Amino acid sequence: MLAAGAHISKEKDLNAHIEAFVAQIKRRQIQGSYNVALATSQLLLRVLSAARWTHIDQLVTQIKVLGKRLQSAQPRELACGNIIRRVLALIREESEDTNDSESGDGAINSPLITSMFSLLSTNDEYGPNPHSQSLYDGTGRSIKKDLKPYIIEGIQELIDELRSIDESIASMGVEMIHENETILTPTPNSRTVLKFLLRTAQKRKFTVLVVEVFPNDVEKTHEFALKLAEAGIETTVITDAMVYSIMGRVGKVILGTHAVLANGGLLASAGAAMICQCANVHRTPVVVCTGLYKLSPMYPFDIESLIEVGDTGKVLEFEDGSLVDKVNVVNPLYDYVPPESVDLCITNMGGYSPNFMYRLVIDHYRQEDTTL
Repeated sequence: MLAAGAHISKEKDLNAHIEAFVAQIKRRQIQGSYNVALATSQLLLRVLSAARWTHIDQLVTQIKVLGKRLQSAQPRELACGNIIRRVLALIREESEDTNDSESGDGAINSPLITSMFSLLSTNDEYGPNPHSQSLYDGTGRSIKKDLKPYIIEGIQELIDELRSIDESIASMGVEMIHENETILTPTPNSRTVLKFLLRTAQKRKFTVLVVEVFPNDVEKTHEFALKLAEAGIETTVITDAMVYSIMGRVGKVILGTHAVLANGGLLASAGAAMICQCANVHRTPVVVCTGLYKLSPMYPFDIESLIEVGDTGKVLEFEDGSLVDKVNVVNPLYDYVPPESVDLCITNMGGYSPNFMYRLVIDHYRQEDTTL
């Protein structure tokens, strides 16, 4: 009775934690792809630590249900769904490895007769540690291995990867930026780009032009420029309208992303598409800095559904009543940049052509998990 009561208490605490996380996502209390990805990984680690199951398919189903709930809380924050899919791929991989290792031990032709039950079930008829009992795959083969420690270890490695991603990308900066080169960046809200430039500045002298990205990121632009200046980097903030006239002096465009799609296209700060087109006209290389947690298996079949719209009052203030009623104002927070506008994607695993990103999708996700 005491054990059952303790399990029920843990289940309530975990459910409350999930509810709080969903509320934070909806209210934008957790902002930025990195913060969302890290928080999602930590939540999944807690969920898997408390999980009880008798068959791996039950665990996959329940994680998908949880992932769908988290993704529906903020559909355009793709990093959350990416982490869910990474964990699902990890679970499937561990299960398949177990099946392969047990293939010579003989098969038990017994179908799985236990019904689906809650991920956090406390029913004692399954024993104190159901996930350590024999599991059965679709062919009736017995699986004796306890998967839980391996899955938890895999999630912890994913968290460690997230925490070291920016440093891994920043270490490649010396190879990308030349001495006395002029760099232009239109993504001042990217922590990855900031660390990339700061790390490179330790060994290279160069100039950075930071695009203002009006009207959404003006304050972040000046904060970004101030951090670069404090590190001894010659930094200038320019307006969006100056980009074309100054692009001839730019050696490279360094771009941060909100998400990278399976076709190699990406979502970046509003105005990034125009700047990349301008760079293409001047034959200026466009280099993207992004962690693999931003890589999504989705394709841009419906671009408008991926673009989040911000406060239109930043474009046209409501005090201008004579104009507000006569025009339709849209303030997109992101632009879709097609893969042909990008020359190189620098990830924590190295540099890749945008046309190769589909291969990374295949390596990190499973096709059956594309739709949660």
